[in-house]
Amino acid sequence: MRKARRGARCRGATVVAALLSAGSLSAQAPAVRAHVEPAEVEVWQQFQLIVEVSGVDEVEDVFVPPLFHFRSHRHDGLLPFSTEITTPERGQSGGVVVFSYTFLATGAGSIDVGPVLVTVDGRVLETERVTLLVKDPENVVVRARVEPAEVRMTEAFDLHVEVEGVESLLERPILPDISDFARVSGSGGRSRASARFGFVASKSGTHEIGPVSVKVGGTTYESEPLTLIVNDEPPVAEVFAALNTEQTWVGSDFVLFVMTDGGLEFDEAPVLPDMSDFAEPLRDSHAGGVDFGGISTFSPGGAQYRFRALTPGEFEVGPIRVEVGGQTLWTAPIGLEIGDAPAEPPVSPEDLLPTAAADRRRVYVGEPVVVSYGLLSRQSPWFGAGGWMVAYDTLTMPEREDLRVQQLPGNHVWEEERVSVDGRWYQPSRVARLAVLPREPGRVTIGPAELKLQIHRRRDRRFPSDPPDFLSNPAESHARILGTSTPMTLATDPVSVEVVPLPRDGRPESFSGHVGRLNMVAWVDRTEVVVGDTATLHVELSGDGHSRIMPDPGIAFPDGFDIVGPEIDHSNPLERDGSLRGTRFYTYRLVANRPGSFRIPVVEVSFFDAESESYGFSRTGPFDFVIVPGEKE
Repeated sequence: MRKARRGARCRGATVVAALLSAGSLSAQAPAVRAHVEPAEVEVWQQFQLIVEVSGVDEVEDVFVPPLFHFRSHRHDGLLPFSTEITTPERGQSGGVVVFSYTFLATGAGSIDVGPVLVTVDGRVLETERVTLLVKDPENVVVRARVEPAEVRMTEAFDLHVEVEGVESLLERPILPDISDFARVSGSGGRSRASARFGFVASKSGTHEIGPVSVKVGGTTYESEPLTLIVNDEPPVAEVFAALNTEQTWVGSDFVLFVMTDGGLEFDEAPVLPDMSDFAEPLRDSHAGGVDFGGISTFSPGGAQYRFRALTPGEFEVGPIRVEVGGQTLWTAPIGLEIGDAPAEPPVSPEDLLPTAAADRRRVYVGEPVVVSYGLLSRQSPWFGAGGWMVAYDTLTMPEREDLRVQQLPGNHVWEEERVSVDGRWYQPSRVARLAVLPREPGRVTIGPAELKLQIHRRRDRRFPSDPPDFLSNPAESHARILGTSTPMTLATDPVSVEVVPLPRDGRPESFSGHVGRLNMVAWVDRTEVVVGDTATLHVELSGDGHSRIMPDPGIAFPDGFDIVGPEIDHSNPLERDGSLRGTRFYTYRLVANRPGSFRIPVVEVSFFDAESESYGFSRTGPFDFVIVPGEKE
């Protein structure tokens, strides 16, 4: 079985090839033909391209040429297509394989379709071209309406567009400019032959909207204009607050939602009460779409705050002060119970396994070892059995004087390939990377490390205990979806590395212990300076290893300058060809203090190249300066 080659408009369709093996076939010559059904359609109507292959053992490949006047589904791939296979009875001749593809016509005219190329037994067969007649629709009507037609200032309204006479909207309706009295709220959507656009009224008065334009084929159709009334009465505003759980545990996370209704937005960020006695804030998202654990909300007025529980007991969150529509409103207080520990683990130990892997097991003293820490999950990255989610929190390693540890970027990566452990399949992920530098030779054990996680047990939208006004409280409806959060700590296995001493032969005097190639460049902004003025020396050091562990350049500054600095900047380490790389920038300010000729001699940094097992160096300079007297000298 093979995939069909695809033209520019036929992306994503897998053609099923039939192996007709129900008996011996006759020597009938293979034949192909194509036709369209129906042969005449209107723009934005569906039609099928049907390809029939007869007298074959196997269909190896089907190539449908690009159909520029037609579109597949707006997502990747063709519209739903079917493959019909007829298999001959034993002793009878030839079977037939039928491939049918569904398209939407988007261009009017008499259009040739094909030829379609079919590969059979290594030979390419070609169908005749077929003709499809596409006409502009005869009865297209664009209708628009505003709901509600009268609103207060800062209240939301929707502009609805419906198109009669077509099966689907392939192009976005063209809306009139209403920015002088309304702004886009971000809500809305499209469904086949209709669309909805959300706005918020920003100016009082009677306003005209329209017309809305929709292009169908080569013709543009318009709706009748509409009227929106925006009165200057203060908006009717309500504010709501809710927690994702009524009970949590010390060390776990909980989420506070604060929201308005009716499309209103906060005038300023909500003012939360002091919660430091029992919780610490972690992060927040204010005024707009918020995202937490794969759950997204898109409210024009909404804020989400994440806290970590600190102290057991019964507490109260709120009331919360909210400024909205020129009014000061307060939410109702919310009760929260914090326990010492969860009654039972959120998942079994077999569902989550911690991992630790080093990129090498034999290094020199001072050579970085990159250790990747991760998780193996029995379920998908977000949702598992029972609706639990895994959120990585922190990684803690035992402190060791003989090791230097540096956090690296590139965390929270879910791998595509699954792995098998003791006959059970797991989804791997990487949650943290550390660069570990051993300072002494010998057998070094790294770890074990502790992975702290938050396990979120997802809840359904409705529960028997939900209050009757559950759906009328937007904060409650969002918060309750998240469910509970429980902390978990997992310990990785230790990683053992052999550390060998650096050779003494060939070691330069300037060597300070760096393992990995280095390159240094330097430049000055001027070489002639007036007494009292400042020259600037820049040094850039780049190469293998994290930028923060690179050696400082040893610069012999002359007596003619007072030195200020250096200012030091670091780049993020990069991973190139499997090696850790970084860059360090030095800026020195040289203030001239007396006239004369002065020199900064050659600057040298040396290193040990573990790959070639030899020492090397990089040099820059020298720099010659002339300092001249000032006007008063």
